[in-house]
Amino acid sequence: MNEQERMLRKIRSYQFATWELHIFLNTHPGDCNAAQKLDEYRKITADLVAKYEAAYGPMNESSKTTSRWAWISDPWPWDVDEGGKA
Repeated sequence: MNEQERMLRKIRSYQFATWELHIFLNTHPGDCNAAQKLDEYRKITADLVAKYEAAYGPMNESSKTTSRWAWISDPWPWDVDEGGKA
């Protein structure tokens, strides 16, 4: 496993833990320890994602610099020829 895969695995682990804490807090809204841990994991995840994206580029199509509708912009993948021109 290379460094990129290790970073991605770590990010996914924190994302999973964040989601699980979020679900837990839906049924236990008064649990201050879980809420603090959720905030901590969100910050760690954001830092890891920033480091990953600085080293390897955006994790997915919806990076911070694009709108959530950027995927619908032309050209579509099948509109581009082998030379990369639309």
